[in-house]
Amino acid sequence: MEPSEKLSFTLEKGLELNGNDVPEEVQLLPAGEVRPKGKMQFLMDEEGMQLMLAAFNKSDTDLVIDYEHQSLSGSEAPAAGWIKGLIDKGAEGLWAKVQWTDRAKEYLRKREYRYISPVVLVRKKDGRAVELLGAALTNLPAIDGMAPVVNSTQKDYRSLYMEALKFLGLPEDAEAEAVRLRAEALVRPSGFVPEAEHLALRETLRKYETEELVRQALSKGRITPALLPWARSYAFADPEGFLEFCGKASPAALESRLPADAHPAPAQARINGLLGLDDKTFFRYASHN
Repeated sequence: MEPSEKLSFTLEKGLELNGNDVPEEVQLLPAGEVRPKGKMQFLMDEEGMQLMLAAFNKSDTDLVIDYEHQSLSGSEAPAAGWIKGLIDKGAEGLWAKVQWTDRAKEYLRKREYRYISPVVLVRKKDGRAVELLGAALTNLPAIDGMAPVVNSTQKDYRSLYMEALKFLGLPEDAEAEAVRLRAEALVRPSGFVPEAEHLALRETLRKYETEELVRQALSKGRITPALLPWARSYAFADPEGFLEFCGKASPAALESRLPADAHPAPAQARINGLLGLDDKTFFRYASHN
């Protein structure tokens, strides 16, 4: 088999309705040089036409028209229609007889899908289209000079897309990844932190500050261990009010005499270590309460 490359592109104009009827014949390829934006150009001449017709006629399986090339990506790919036959229309290029699904007809009638994107094999040695692999309904056209499937008097997606590229300072053939990166740079400049991350960081810092205020108050005897839950809540909600309270509080007096070698239980000692309490301070307030 001769080396070939799979290529997809999108027709420039929307599919044309006759009144409210969805067309049963649609153009897939123009005749002559085909120049998709941002992709390699290829040739659709009489030789290519005969090769494409022969390849289609050798198969007993209809070619699928899906949505947004989902068949190529490997994701769930419901059919929008089936290509039942190919037609050589000479100067008008390659056309297809299509059996649309009811859902696709509804999409097309409502202008929710307007463009068709064929997938072809292009022979590398001469850049000639040699086989049709399928097609897709899409809303991002990328090739000029094609007959419409659905016309609309409203501004189409192609125009909006071109305006967006101009706003972003990108060329018309910019790849999707370049568009995504440029848009992301605009909405998330360097150094930008999303609000959720900012709030979470503030919450963490506030907790550290609260624990430090409580630790200092406890070590200076301004509060007792029994007041820790209240102190943490107060210091977190109103740091300035908590500092004012501690400034007016008198250190608790030691009420009992303890042996010089007295030590708290191991579990309590670990807790005291986390709180920054020495044994003397702990026994002072434990005995006071």
